Amino acid sequence: LSSVTKFAALFIIILLSFFILFLLLENMLHLYYTRFILSNQIKNGVGKLKPFKILIDFCNLGFINKIFYKLMRTKFSALFIPIYKKSYKIDESIIVDDKFDSLEDFFTRKIDMTKRPEGAGKYISPCDGFISAAGKLSEDKTFKVKGHIVDTLSLTGDYENYKYYQVIYLSPSDYHRFHSIDENEFVSSKTVGKKSIPVNDKGFKIGNPFLKNYRIILKSKDYAYIPVGATNVNSIEIKKHKFLKGEEIGEFSFGSTIVILYKETPGTSKFGKIKVREDLFA
Repeated sequence: LSSVTKFAALFIIILLSFFILFLLLENMLHLYYTRFILSNQIKNGVGKLKPFKILIDFCNLGFINKIFYKLMRTKFSALFIPIYKKSYKIDESIIVDDKFDSLEDFFTRKIDMTKRPEGAGKYISPCDGFISAAGKLSEDKTFKVKGHIVDTLSLTGDYENYKYYQVIYLSPSDYHRFHSIDENEFVSSKTVGKKSIPVNDKGFKIGNPFLKNYRIILKSKDYAYIPVGATNVNSIEIKKHKFLKGEEIGEFSFGSTIVILYKETPGTSKFGKIKVREDLFA
């Protein structure tokens, strides 16, 4: 191999390893961030440098994001699948196919939907995840997530008379394809946001990911269905705009969140862990 080829291979390995370590050691990074703030005296006297924020800003650089995205699709990245499975305790009993060409291929894996029976309620869960927030919107059409206010106008870019909301967080261990919550169709679709801040406690410390992150606003006559990107997840694929209840309609690449804004109050939301196609409301 030429020296150029060797250098390119080494560069790819280093970048891929860095990204995998970032995913696996994110909690350690947060611990470092919260306990040790790196002070830096800047001439104009502006603030302190925060290691976690610097790392996120680095990962949000356009060319870095593109490199990570391409690396996740390489055959070399498949070597990290066993580490990923072990680190996130993946339930392999529900995986349909055990052959994956890349880490992204594994992340967007299909599961046996016979083990995810469809609920009888009007609306069913779009994904495996965790309902972290839900309820009636305030009079000014806002809601709170982790103590932070989210304005539906800023979230969607349009004013609609929404009455109820649900926030479903998908962890790195979850199934990352998402499904319809009823039989319906999206009458409009709009992409907004450019960032990829983690949608968790750590991310909210450096900004509101619901208002800054890449997201797709999908609107039906009854609700807005909003897949929100997270760390290096500015890849959201929408496969269908007209669908039956429980059908797969899209997928994420790495951790993410789905926000649903309803034009009615459907009932009392469930909270906590939920599986795709389970009833969303008690």
